[in-house]
Amino acid sequence: QVQPVIIQAGGSPRGTRAAAHVADHVFGLTKSVPLMMRQRTDLDQALLAEGRDPEQVGILWSSRALVGETEAEARAMRESLIADVPLEAVGAWLSHNTGYDMSQLPPRFTLAELQQRIVAANASPVGFVHLLADKYGEHNEITREEFFRHGLHAATGYNITFAGTAAQLADQMEEMFEATGSRGGFMLSISQASPRDVLRNIVNHLVPELQRRGRYRTSYEGNTLRENLLA
Repeated sequence: QVQPVIIQAGGSPRGTRAAAHVADHVFGLTKSVPLMMRQRTDLDQALLAEGRDPEQVGILWSSRALVGETEAEARAMRESLIADVPLEAVGAWLSHNTGYDMSQLPPRFTLAELQQRIVAANASPVGFVHLLADKYGEHNEITREEFFRHGLHAATGYNITFAGTAAQLADQMEEMFEATGSRGGFMLSISQASPRDVLRNIVNHLVPELQRRGRYRTSYEGNTLRENLLA
């Protein structure tokens, strides 16, 4: 395959420009469909600026899947991800994620103010805080407890976890895939707090459903990762 496949992570403007210059494919964080579409559009524009064909570069969306035989069973598994997690632990995770000590947060603040604090501390606002500002507005005021509860969902992967029956998850994945240009795919992971049958359910229920829809291969035709990755 001449050289190793380069898959780059980074959705900031600088990261997108770097991806357009060197990456074969890109890792992306699953979020709302409009934000995923925006990332796809930004990447396409950066690729065109580099003289590259956007059709040849996919985004692999980082996601988690909890497959149940019923919707209620799957949703119960998802709720278990955030059960009994103390907010103090979330604060520690957010501090590590941003490089800023979240114990210094005032009772109320705007996300713009927090971003200024993070930058002043020579840390990085890209990531959770950036996505939260994109979704709710950087000038809307938020309480410390509300911020930590949003952080709880991010720290446990709750906010990127698909939960439902195999058919429901396949529907959701197809919608996201088509909305973002039908290029790339999904990188499924599991939380350390997930029930033990999660992987088995993905293999036994979700994969066959995707194969029935022609969305998941049943064999490999190529001899290299490059040939097979997004063929």
